[in-house]
Formats: sequence, structure tokens, C-alpha cells
Amino acid sequence: MLQLQNIYKTFPSNGARALEGADFELRQGEIHAVFGENGAGKSTLMQILAGFQQADSGKITVDGKTRRFFSPADALSCGISMVRQRPAICPGLRVWEACVLGAETRRGPFFQRRASRDTVSRLSREWGFDLPVEAPSESLDAAGRQKAAVLAALLRKVRVIIFDEATAILNQQESENIFALLGRLAASGLTIVIISHKLDETLAIARRATVLRKGRTAAVLNRQEFGAEKIIPLMFGEEYGKPAVLPPKRKPAVPAAPQTLLRTESLSAEQAGYPAIGPINIELRGGLVYGLAGVRESGTETLMLALAGFLRPAAGRILTGNAVMEAGTLGFRRNGGAYLGMDGGRSIAAWDNELSIRDNLVIHAHRRFPQPSRPLAGIGLLDGRRLREWTRRLMRQADIAGPPGVKAASLSGGMLQRLLVARELAENARVIIMSEPGWGLDGRRRKALFALLRDAADAGKAVLLFLSDLNDLLELSDEIFAMCRGKIVLYLKRDALRGKDSSAAKNRINAAMSGAAIP
Repeated sequence: MLQLQNIYKTFPSNGARALEGADFELRQGEIHAVFGENGAGKSTLMQILAGFQQADSGKITVDGKTRRFFSPADALSCGISMVRQRPAICPGLRVWEACVLGAETRRGPFFQRRASRDTVSRLSREWGFDLPVEAPSESLDAAGRQKAAVLAALLRKVRVIIFDEATAILNQQESENIFALLGRLAASGLTIVIISHKLDETLAIARRATVLRKGRTAAVLNRQEFGAEKIIPLMFGEEYGKPAVLPPKRKPAVPAAPQTLLRTESLSAEQAGYPAIGPINIELRGGLVYGLAGVRESGTETLMLALAGFLRPAAGRILTGNAVMEAGTLGFRRNGGAYLGMDGGRSIAAWDNELSIRDNLVIHAHRRFPQPSRPLAGIGLLDGRRLREWTRRLMRQADIAGPPGVKAASLSGGMLQRLLVARELAENARVIIMSEPGWGLDGRRRKALFALLRDAADAGKAVLLFLSDLNDLLELSDEIFAMCRGKIVLYLKRDALRGKDSSAAKNRINAAMSGAAIP
């Protein structure tokens, strides 16, 4: 049905070669998985197929005919659509308007509003999406945006839908719903491509898999050949088994009596675009990893943004020790905080693609490197040499090659995430707050990251994590808060999260997040 042959792609901004002769074949009606470590070329290859990128050389064949895609519209004309990691939205439009944009029902030159809206509503019901079609498109959560993107593709009667890390920022129930949807889409005759780092979930529904390594096709496997023990060595090649390169491990230095580093007193927060929370009373002590469980509509994102100073409390207080924390993000940083949020569509951006890698990395560190000359330091000039050294060190820790002066847009999502993690851990903060820090990372690097976060807690820091994967959250956390409808409804300590009690803890957390009776 569709082939990509000998595809090459180099990004001129930094000279990085993303693809070196990669091949890909897709058959009608299959679910096809694409695996590879960060920077292997997975997303680039699929973006070429979907028209978001153009190959330097190679051949695209659809139904036996050679094609060239210069834009997503060209790919759509051949029935190929892509649901990207973070589906774009059109602020100011209703959900149904955003879905039909470019594919409106018309009678002659006239736009048929009611017919277009009814079509979106019907398809939403038929597929069990239950989208609020009259709501503002920017009000949709991450799972809702995925569904809206799929609905927009179905309106255009596509036959191939590519999902790029579709479940990376979804919780367990949302992920299960998306995978169930993929099965239904394939059963209806559509062809599905899944780019994913979640091996077990993806292999459970895929029929074939392509493994990429360093821009080349390492293997194409049929279902009977599946297995993590075979795919992981193919992903990493000679690197398999070697430790991932991330910030160096620090020697644990846990204080004898864990100190309270951050606490809230009846904290409430209300801001347009975010679920309201409160009153919240939590305490974060040094030496512990705290897990935060819940769907985003329950207020998990609101709580983390409020703690990090992005949202102003409507009531209550945030304290460091016995002192009220200075307001705003700068106050959070000055009080020893580090924060990394996941952009689920509404979160504060942690990165600017138009800035260079260097500028993105030194954004928190530049005040620490004034010019050594007192007159020059007094007028705000910085020590360029030390800033360059800082940047190169973080790039080495994140295993990123190339010049630091190129735009961040030249890097893959996984590479950017590694740099962001390295930047925040380099802050040497007392309180570390992270939402989905493993997003975009392959399994090896996720394990290395989790080990670093564990080391940070062992060194006396307080670590608060939101992870959509409940198994990861249970494994990593010493204590877990579960949220529902803006409140903390369950608090579990270490003893309840380990061994024979872990299954019961998981059931209790799932019940708490859904608002059901907690067993």
C-alpha cells in the first residue's frame, strides 16, 4: 500500500543527520508500531510521510505511484493524517469548528454551519468520544485534544492515521481508552501507525513493528517475533547495556531528621483555564519522593503550577520552613525550587524553539555568572566563557552533540526533554517539582532519570512528581497524594506502596482518582 525507500534527512541548522537511508512499509488495515531510542529518526520519518517535513532524498510510493509531499495537505490528498505529540488547537473556535476547519460542509460557496456541527456531533457519538462540541477548543484536556484530532482526520475520510507518542502525557485510564480506540479504528478498515516508547502496551495491539536505530531501519518484525527482549537490543545496538548519559550521581547525604522544605496551609487556587483546587494541606520533607496521582481535570496541574509560582493562590499560604514563600516563579527559585512542567496544551512553556540551545539552558543560571570585573558586572554584563562552559556541560550530560548556538527547534522532542531535565537538576534545588519528566525518553533513559530523582531524594531533597503511569509512580514514590475534584482525597505512605500491599494501593489510588468509594 505504502513505502518509503532510502530516506535521507539532514537539518541544516546544526548539520544533524536524522535519517540515513531509512525504509518503511505499511500494509492496508494493519496496526504498525515504530520503535527507536531518542533521536533515532522515528518522528522525522513519520513527519516526512505526513508532509510536515521533506526528505533530502528517497522515494515515497503510495498504491504503486511515486509521490512527493510538500505539505500536510499533499499527504491528506493521499489519505494520510498525523496526530502529533501535542495536537494543535485553534483558540477562539468551538470544538466542532476546529474539527471541520478546512473540511466544512458547503452548499455551493456557502458554509453550512448546522450540517457541519451535526456531522461532528454524530461522529463523536458513534466513536464514543462524547466531546463537548460547543465548548471552546482551548478548554480540551490532553485526551480530548487527541480525540478531536482523530475526529478531524475521520471527517477528511483518511485511510492512514499516524500517532506520535499518543499516550505520552495521558494517565493510565486515558491511555487504555486511546489504545482501545486504535483497535476500533483498525477494525473499521483504517491503517494505524504508532510511534511509542511504551513497548508492552503497543506490542499488545500491533501486527508488525519497524525498529529504527541512528536514522536507519534496524529491523521489521512480524507479530510472532515480538518481545521486549528482542526489540530493545535492536533499538540500542552496541549501546545496549551501557548506562545512559545524564547528570552525574551525587553521594547521598540524608539528614538524620527529615526537614520540612515546603508546605501548604489551606491553599486554594482559581484561574481561568485551570481546574480550581483547595483547600490543600500538604507537607514535603527532604529525603522523600512524593507522587501525585490524578487526572488533570482533578487539579494536579493547577497544584503544581501554584507551588512553582505560576499561579497566584486565591487563599491560603505556601511556606518554606516557617516563612511564607515569596510570590511568583522567581520567589520559588530563590527559595530553592526547580520545576519542569509538561505542556499538556495549557501549561507554562519550559522551552522556546526560536531561541538557541544555549539561551534556553542558561535561562535560570545566567545571574550566577556576572563578569569578574566589578564595573562590568555592575552594569549587568555576564561572563560569556563560564556560560559557554555551563551550556556544554549540560549538553554532555544530556548526551546532545552539536553547537549550542543553533535553534532548539532543530532537536527532537526526546533530546529537548533530556536537556530540560539536565537544566533543572543542575539547579541543585532543595525542592524538585516535575510533571512527566520521562516524557519522550526511551526506556533506558527513563530508568536512568528515575535513578537520578531517587538519588536527589537520598541527598536530602524533596521531590514531587506527577506521572501518568501509575506503575512508575508506585515504584518510585515514598508517599503518594491522590487528587479528585480539586482536593487531596487519599494519602499513602511507603509501607502501603511496597510488596504485597502494592496491588491494594493501586486499587485504592484508582478509586480515589475516579471519585469512587475507596476500599
